[in-house]
Amino acid sequence: MAAHALDTHKAVRTLTDAGMQEPAAEAVVTTMRDAVTEGVATETDVANLKAELKADIANLRTDAAVLKSRLDTMQWVLGLNTAAVLLMAGRMFGAF
Repeated sequence: MAAHALDTHKAVRTLTDAGMQEPAAEAVVTTMRDAVTEGVATETDVANLKAELKADIANLRTDAAVLKSRLDTMQWVLGLNTAAVLLMAGRMFGAF
């Protein structure tokens, strides 16, 4: 959805041409402009959000790599423990 700029000078002129006093017309136009632009993200807001999201994604990738490394280590430890248990069981039952 495209944003539309409010030509405040033209709006004040239109209201004064219709008979409104200039200070009142300026107050009405200022109020309209503030209501229309309140809460609207600026290009800087969007750029900042984009940078934050990129940083969050990079952190998630780093966290995933750390978790994968830990999982790989745990798999090795589990494998070695399993081998040790099998060797002990083999010795207990005379297989080795």
